[in-house]
Amino acid sequence: MKKYILTLSILVISLFTVDGQIDTGFTTVPLVNGKVVFEQFILADQGVRADQKYALLQKWGKERFTGNPLLSGIRFDDKSRSVTVSSRAELMLPADKEGVKEKIVMSYRFDASITNAGCMLVVRDITYQSTQKDAASFFPKVYTAEQTITDQAVKASGEEGLWRSNIRKETLSILNDLYSELTAIF
Repeated sequence: MKKYILTLSILVISLFTVDGQIDTGFTTVPLVNGKVVFEQFILADQGVRADQKYALLQKWGKERFTGNPLLSGIRFDDKSRSVTVSSRAELMLPADKEGVKEKIVMSYRFDASITNAGCMLVVRDITYQSTQKDAASFFPKVYTAEQTITDQAVKASGEEGLWRSNIRKETLSILNDLYSELTAIF
């Protein structure tokens, strides 16, 4: 009897573990050849042909980004069934110890490519621009994702580490929203 209860317990625990891994989105900041690159494969309904999946992706891309003032560019490649988007997002960081909230503009590029099994999402070329001008320069400072949101970068001490950690949290939130939107169309 104890074997059956133990076996049943292990089965239930493993089901919860598997369920938690199905729709994880982005939880870490991966490095590929020294660059921050987020990749996620989205399984799609196998009853839908690749050209139909691409049509859904095109429709979503046009609806999602048409008229968006933060869009830098969008390209649809019918031959490879992919969409490449260069865009920006505004990140509002929590108030610092003086009570000042900082707005950061994140620039990024993502590719969504259709395969027979689903859609491959790749987000890369992430940079951050502070809207607060540096006292030593006329132009706002630009930071790369590698300088800002990697595990090593967020380990910085004090206010700098907290600032980077907040940017990382906001970035993962934006990317998970994008991932959720794409998952919903398939």
